Amino acid sequence: MFGGHFKVPEVVLHSVRASVVVVVFVLAFTDIAAAQSSAGWMKIPQIVVIGPADDPRQPLVDEAVTFWNKTLTELGSSFRLGAVRREEGSVPAEELSRMSNLVLESVGRRSPSWTLPESIRTIPGDLLVVLSNADFVSFAGPFAANHRRMVAIRGVAYPPMNLPNVARNVIAHEIGHAIGLGHNSDETSLMCGRPSSCRPGLFRSNEPKIFPLKDQELKALLSIYPPNWTASG
Repeated sequence: MFGGHFKVPEVVLHSVRASVVVVVFVLAFTDIAAAQSSAGWMKIPQIVVIGPADDPRQPLVDEAVTFWNKTLTELGSSFRLGAVRREEGSVPAEELSRMSNLVLESVGRRSPSWTLPESIRTIPGDLLVVLSNADFVSFAGPFAANHRRMVAIRGVAYPPMNLPNVARNVIAHEIGHAIGLGHNSDETSLMCGRPSSCRPGLFRSNEPKIFPLKDQELKALLSIYPPNWTASG
């Protein structure tokens, strides 16, 4: 019995082959699963930038929206980010710090549940981009399906936001979360972040540029927002 030859049943071979295929698929597309951190939009989100009209980050929001809409167009997706509107306003620093800590504590787990700050809750719009002067880790959320969302950006007086090209990419990065992408661990890409060692300082560059997306993230975007995507909310 131990020294002879025996034939492996075909059903076992099929099971082994199937298991190998599953393992290979999971290993190859782990980043795709990580990239889809939130529910996609079911409507064209109208964007409202909240902050001083002369804030140097104002045009960077427009640039980020153009970047994402260009990316979606090139993918063949029907989804787009909507028009950008400006509003004067602010959110208390302690409120932003509290929300930022909630998001940081949830890294690798389910996104925390919270509502928009009371100070901006009555401002019409779907995606509110808060340009703050406070010191906190920039964040985006909450991520319930078709829920109003907020992107909050740390003050430019605090490093590394005061380094060239960093604010541009932090804004594009957080809007990437707001449309459905999560973090990866590739330091050369836009969506690199926790729990890896990537930090915003890596976006420093003397050349104004938005860092690229990974192929897996492009596939994830097209999965969330396919060519036949239509507004339904």
